[in-house]
Amino acid sequence: MLRTLYEMDIENKLKEGLKQGHEEGLKQGHEEGLKQGIEQGREEGIEEGIEEGIEQGLVKERLSLITDLIKSGQTKEQVENFLINIRQIDPAEAAKDYQEALDKKIRGSLASS
Repeated sequence: MLRTLYEMDIENKLKEGLKQGHEEGLKQGHEEGLKQGIEQGREEGIEEGIEEGIEQGLVKERLSLITDLIKSGQTKEQVENFLINIRQIDPAEAAKDYQEALDKKIRGSLASS
């Protein structure tokens, strides 16, 4: 069978159109995937940042409370008992926080001297 130039031209244009459509589809898919990846990364980063910020805020608040208790004349045992019994903090964590607050208070006293 002989094909006409017209048929061959149509076939070539069809192949070229499919190729171009495929390339544009890949490009669009890549752009959409990249956009979704960036959005997901931002959301996860924001969530992690919020959680980390809350944790840091809680630790800072707890250390400030401990420092205030120390300044008010509470003993180490009283402060740790408060943290363990009222704040429901693990005894090892309470001891660590007490020492950190004490060190911070001492550094603050030395800096203001």
